[in-house]
Amino acid sequence: MKKSWMLILALLLQLSVTLGLGSVIAYGNTYERAPSGLIVWGQDYSGMSRIQVSSNIKERIPNGISIKGQDYPLTLDRSYENIEKWLDQVFAVPTGFWFTDIVNSLSRPSKVVPTNEFELDRGEIIPQLESLSRIVNRPMIPATITYTNGGLVRTDGQVGQELDVEATWLKLIHEHIKIRIEPVLNNVPTQPDSVDLLKIQNIIGDYTTFYNSQDVPRTKNIHLAAMALDKHLIPPGHVFSFNDVVGERTEAAGYLPALIFVEQTVIQDNGGGICQGSSTLYQAVRQAHLPIVEKHTHTLPVSYVLTGQDATVAFGILDFRFRNDTQGYLYISARTGSNWLRIQLFGLADDAHPVLLKPNGYPSSPVDWSKDPK
Repeated sequence: MKKSWMLILALLLQLSVTLGLGSVIAYGNTYERAPSGLIVWGQDYSGMSRIQVSSNIKERIPNGISIKGQDYPLTLDRSYENIEKWLDQVFAVPTGFWFTDIVNSLSRPSKVVPTNEFELDRGEIIPQLESLSRIVNRPMIPATITYTNGGLVRTDGQVGQELDVEATWLKLIHEHIKIRIEPVLNNVPTQPDSVDLLKIQNIIGDYTTFYNSQDVPRTKNIHLAAMALDKHLIPPGHVFSFNDVVGERTEAAGYLPALIFVEQTVIQDNGGGICQGSSTLYQAVRQAHLPIVEKHTHTLPVSYVLTGQDATVAFGILDFRFRNDTQGYLYISARTGSNWLRIQLFGLADDAHPVLLKPNGYPSSPVDWSKDPK
C-alpha cells in the first residue's frame, strides 16, 4: 500500500515537472510576442515582438503633407504615445513575478484585436493642418469693372485655393500605405466672375444733382460719400445699405462738420451734406424701378431734389436701402465735378427694369450719356 502511494506521488511529481517545463517553454516562446489574431489595417502581426509591431505600425502612418513637391512634416509625438498605450493593452506587461507572468501569458485569448481604439491624435494634427492652411491658402481675386472715359472696362478675376482641414484629416487617418499625402485643396471660385460682369451692359438709372462748391466742408463730405459709392457692385437678390457702404461719418474718416437737419432745426455735425448722395442715388434707383426697402425724408425741404423726393440718412438710425431684383449684378458709378454729383446704375435690363432712355437731373440733366454737367 505504501509503495502504491509512493508511485502515485512520483507520477504526480513527474507530471507537475512536465507541465511546469512546458509552461516555461510556452512562456518563453510567447513572452513579449503579439497574440494570435492581432491584425492591424489588414496585416497579421501574430507572434511578432512588440518592437516590431510598434515600428511597423508607425511606419504605416503618414508623417507629412506634400504639395506640388514641397513636403511639410507633421509632428506625431502624441499620436505615437497613443499607439504605445494601445500596445500596453495588447502585450502582457511583466509583473516582476515569473509565475504570475506565466499564468497571464497562458491565459491571454487568441482573437482579432480591434484597432479602432487608436488613431492619429486629432488634437495634435488639426492645429498643424490649420497652420498649414494659412501658408497654402490663396484668396480668390474677384473680377472687376470700372466706368472710365464713358465706357465700362472689365478685368478677369483669379480662382482662389483653400485647404480643406477636415477632409485632409479624414484622408490622413485612412491612409496606411503612403508616408506623405496630398491634402484636399478646394478651389474658391471668383465672385463675381467675368461672366457675371459681362451681363452688366445697360444704363437703367442716371441722375445728377448740384451743390454749392463754395461750402468747402459740405463739398468734401459729398465727395467722400461719392468715393465710397463708386464702383460698388450689388449681387442679384441682395439689399444695398447706404450706411453699410459709406460707413460712419466721423472725423477719423475725414468727414467735416456741416449743416444738417435735426427735427425742425439746423445744426452743424460731421458728415453734413451726404444726404445729397443718398438722395441722388434714390432718384437713380427710382428710374431703375428697383424695390425700396427703407427710405426717410428730411424734416425740412432740401434744395437739390424736388420736395418729398429726398432720402435722408443718419448712421445707426436712418438708412436708405433697396433690393437688387434684376437678373444680374448692379454697378454704381458715382462721380463729382465742380458743383455736381452724378450717379449711374448699370445692370442687365429686362421688362421690369428697362434701359433708361435719357439721363435726368435736378434742376437740369446732362446733355447726353458721355458728357457730364459743366
